Amino acid sequence: MAPTERPISHKVLLVDDDDAIRDMMTATLERKGFEVVAAANVMEALKLITTQTFDALITDLHMPNPSDGFTVVSAMRHSHQMRLPCWFSGYPTFGALWPRSC
Repeated sequence: MAPTERPISHKVLLVDDDDAIRDMMTATLERKGFEVVAAANVMEALKLITTQTFDALITDLHMPNPSDGFTVVSAMRHSHQMRLPCWFSGYPTFGALWPRSC
């Protein structure tokens, strides 16, 4: 690749209600060359999904009501943007977090 060429940038939707985690993950992903669109809550993420196209989704699953990260995963899947989601949570076991399938 010539020095002036830029690698292909992948657009990531990052969803987390914790400002510090969202900011840290945004900075890390951007340093790695990703274009990051960050949302602070589920409703913001759902609006972004209807107006933009994303290559990847990274979302916290446990966020305050009325919705959670599962809602975002489901919306991405139904918008036909879902390739491979990445989700995370502060819960110690995945079973405690998995109330339903997407």
